[in-house]
Amino acid sequence: MKYFVNYEEWKALGGTNYFEFQQGRFKNKFWLENSICIHMDVFDQLLLDDLFYFSLGAFDYFGETDINKEQWQKIVEKSKENELWQIAVEEMTPWVEKCFVRHKYFSIVGV
Repeated sequence: MKYFVNYEEWKALGGTNYFEFQQGRFKNKFWLENSICIHMDVFDQLLLDDLFYFSLGAFDYFGETDINKEQWQKIVEKSKENELWQIAVEEMTPWVEKCFVRHKYFSIVGV
């Protein structure tokens, strides 16, 4: 992946300055093996907080944001307005689709 890392890659890199994307709703546990992560600096460079805020109407940079299928579709549509957003969303899509097979939500856990 270009922007995101899986659990094993994150573990090898170390650090906590990552946004964690978790399957299902956040359950007050961090760094799950089926999560994907993106470094805060990359997240900020891509202006992903803007993508999520303008798509959802709210985004908690330092907390948790739950996203359902309908909201994900809004994110996908909004991402088409910016090439970097679109690349990031395309990279997330296989993980998100796998998540929605078993869960109604995924969570973005802020830094």
